[in-house]
This record gives sequence, C-alpha cells and structure tokens, in this order.
Amino acid sequence: MEVYGLWAVIGIFAGMASVLDLGIYKSIIYLILQQRHGINELASTATFLSCMAAVTFTVLLIILQLLKVHIFGSVVTAQGNLAWWLALGGCIVLFSSLFTNVARATLEASFFGHVVNVGFAFVTLLQYGVAAIVSHWYSNPRALIAGSVCVYVLILLGHVGYLQKVRRIILVRPTRSAMAAIFRYGLTAFAADLPIMLLGPTVSYLFVLTAIKAGEYGVFDISFKIAMLAASALSMLATPLFAIAASAQPGNRVAVRQTGSRYLGVTVTLGCVGCVLFWLFGDRALALFFFNEHPHLIFRTSLLMLIGATAAAALEPVARMLMGIGCLGRLSLVRYAMLGTTMGLIALLTHLEPLNRFALAVGIGFGTSAVGLVLLDRTERWRVI
Repeated sequence: MEVYGLWAVIGIFAGMASVLDLGIYKSIIYLILQQRHGINELASTATFLSCMAAVTFTVLLIILQLLKVHIFGSVVTAQGNLAWWLALGGCIVLFSSLFTNVARATLEASFFGHVVNVGFAFVTLLQYGVAAIVSHWYSNPRALIAGSVCVYVLILLGHVGYLQKVRRIILVRPTRSAMAAIFRYGLTAFAADLPIMLLGPTVSYLFVLTAIKAGEYGVFDISFKIAMLAASALSMLATPLFAIAASAQPGNRVAVRQTGSRYLGVTVTLGCVGCVLFWLFGDRALALFFFNEHPHLIFRTSLLMLIGATAAAALEPVARMLMGIGCLGRLSLVRYAMLGTTMGLIALLTHLEPLNRFALAVGIGFGTSAVGLVLLDRTERWRVI
C-alpha cells in the first residue's frame, strides 16, 4: 500500500490533462457536427493547441523542480529522486492524454462513441494490469511509473491508429478561424466542466499534502477510483447524447428530451442497483483482492463517495443534452456548487480523520451536483417557441 500510494500520484497528471484541455474536446465534437469547419482543420488546430498547453505546463513544472519546490509533498520528497520520476513521467502522461483527447473527440463526433467508451475502460484495465505484473518483479514505484507511461503512450497510438482506419485525418496548418471557433465554444464548455475537471486532481493533491503516510493516500486513491469507476460506467452510457443533441435542429429539442428521458430511466435504475449491490457485497469482495491491506477501511471510505458520485453520474444524460444544445449557463452553476461544497467541507471538517473528512466531502459534493441536475431537468425549457 505504501508503494501504491506513491505510484498513484501519477494519476493526478491524467486528471490535469482534462483541465489543460481548455474545452477542446467538447469543441471538436460540437464544431464538427455543426459543419462550420473541416474536420482536418479542426483536428490539426486542436492538436496544435494541446501541444502548446502541454509544453507550457512541462516547462513550468521543470522550473519548479529545479527551484527545489516540494510540489509533491513531504512523503514524496523523502524518496530521493522520485519527484523527478513523477514530474517527467507525469509530463509524458499529460502529453499522451491531451493528444488522446483530440483523437477521442474526433471519433465521438463521427458517432464512434462506443470506441471512446472502450478506450476509457481499457486504459484503466491496462494500467492496473501492467502495474500488477511489474510489481511482481519490482517493489520500487519508479518501475510502476515507467509502466504507466508506456500504457498512456500505447493508448494514444491505439486511438490514433483506429481513427486513421475509420476516418483518415490529414494534419494541415492550424488556422485562426478554427482556433477562434474552438475557443469560442470551448471556453464556455470549459467553464462549465472546470469544477468536475478540478475536483479529482485537487482533492487528490490536497490529500497528498495532508496524508502523513503514503499508505493513507493508497487507501484513499483506491477508494476514490472505485467510486469514479462506477460513476464513469454510468456516465459513459450518456456519451452519444452530446453528439445527438449537437446534431439536432433547434426545433427538435423535445425529441432530444424524450431520448434523454429514456437514457435517464436506464442510468438511474443501474445506479440504484449498483449501490445496493456494493453495500451488500462490497466488503467481502474487497477482502478477496486486498487480504490484510485494510479491506474494510477501503470499503467504508469508497462507500461514502460512491453514493454521491453514482447519483450525479446517473443524471449525466441531463448534462449531456444541455451541452449539446449549447445551454451551459445554469449547468455551470450546478458544477461550481458541487466544487464549492466539496472544498468547503474539506476546510470545515478538520475534526475528522483525513480519510473520513475527504470521503465525506466528496460524497456530499457529488450529491449537491445530483440535486442540481434534477432541478435543471425540471426547469429547462426544451421546447423552442
């Protein structure tokens, strides 16, 4: 668990890729389906912007490392040159994640959303599979970091290869008009998505700084990932709704709403069933995987986050529909309320142990998002007069 906690810090960089994306993912899907720019022009411009964001982040991180700023907390600093391994390996993960986002967005806009979902699931399975194999021979987190870097690079190559097979993309010179269009929609979508994108990396980073032992972060990271994996499985069911809503004519919002209602019936039912099953059998199932590595503690911590995260994910079809028709204002308010609630509770619940404090804050924060999405679904005007 100690080694796992140190290795899991690399996951923060994958989360940072969502922040540095600056809404490019959503812009590509929206603009391709609106047919305002050519697909080669948009993909090339998005690749250029992603590269600029990644280079800027990498340079700043290297400068901080050279200045000996302890950006990974005292636990990592005590591990020799591990901070450099995390910094350089994390930057490669960041580059790979940003470019993979461009490929995934182009595939989703071409109605290959199922491939995007498989890719999201596969990266997690492959990363943990490689980590399990490597850990049999090496107990050093540096070996696990190297394995993770290879996984993210392979995922990037796989997505680009598949995209070239189903819809060949030719890189051309980025254009100002495409760049302006990407920023125009992307920054609005970015503002709406920013709280969700910030939540994972921020909470994880704050816990890294708070944790006294690496094992504590290992328990929290596993618990957080259990909750996020369950939420991702639900929210991925709503992936096609964004493309469907973005490609629909303005007068067809009622039809979009009806399609979304069918999705909601499925996701809400699956979410309730999943939470009940985890509550009944999760403790015993975790004991099979972790043996004496705190299975009950992992179960209790993950359950606190799972209920709220699943509730929010079950209502993701509402968010997808609103993004597709360009109604992002009130959606932004809901997501900022979620982030504010989570950060506020982390600051206020200082009398609790770190694991309970952070888990409870995350669970209630996601619960706030779920309540907000219910209100949006009831108040949004879907019919265009």
